[in-house]
Amino acid sequence: MSLNRKKVLVTNDDGINGEGLKVLVDSLKKVADVYVLAPDSNRSAVSSKITMGQAFTFQKHGEGIFSCNGMPADCVNIGLISSLFGVKFDVVVSGINSGPNMGTDVVYSGTCAAARQAVLKGVPGIAVSLESKYFDYDNDDDGFNFKPLADFTANNLDELISLCDGEVFVSLNATSADSYKEAAFASLCIRDYSDNFPVKSEGEDLFTGHFTSDGLSVTGEADSDYNIARSGKIAISLIYAEPVMKRPERSVKFKF
Repeated sequence: MSLNRKKVLVTNDDGINGEGLKVLVDSLKKVADVYVLAPDSNRSAVSSKITMGQAFTFQKHGEGIFSCNGMPADCVNIGLISSLFGVKFDVVVSGINSGPNMGTDVVYSGTCAAARQAVLKGVPGIAVSLESKYFDYDNDDDGFNFKPLADFTANNLDELISLCDGEVFVSLNATSADSYKEAAFASLCIRDYSDNFPVKSEGEDLFTGHFTSDGLSVTGEADSDYNIARSGKIAISLIYAEPVMKRPERSVKFKF
């Protein structure tokens, strides 16, 4: 490992065997010293969940490459404050996720949660997500060409780090393509999955149910991450890591 190259911690929420993670690591290794700590299996949509009150186990997959039984946010915490790697990291890069993390998805995404956790720990965080060329969440590898977005992340690592000013993490979204010629700063769209939850009686005092969807609807400004990614560009969004508080615009009398 070089003393002059940046030290990058890579994680994800698709798990240690995620193809997007492998391609991202290969690209980053060309410009930085790369270490990996990722969940041992898929942890999609776990948001910023952390593990409390139980021990972690780690499996070594190669030099500087580990999986563990924790969540994406756990992986960042462990990588940054433990002696597992014994280095001071310059940045955490999370991804590449198989599927977009646009707008409302940021609330639920384990990919974004890892980048957020890095910023909360004082380290720049970058989340990288790719939409299938078929515009769905099918993990069919034929729908995801990770390399162009991985190369963009590696080639612009310093620039992306500079956008993390201590308050925000960077979220990249793109639609799978053979190449990209432009990137643009993006606002966040609003994604509504039109969830339903039918409940069925299975007998006395026993009920079952599962989520269904009437389909995704997306709204937002012209410069939203959704519109920019669908136009063939890479969408770059700067997202506050800490919750943003709104101050009341009027006084309220409460009853006691």
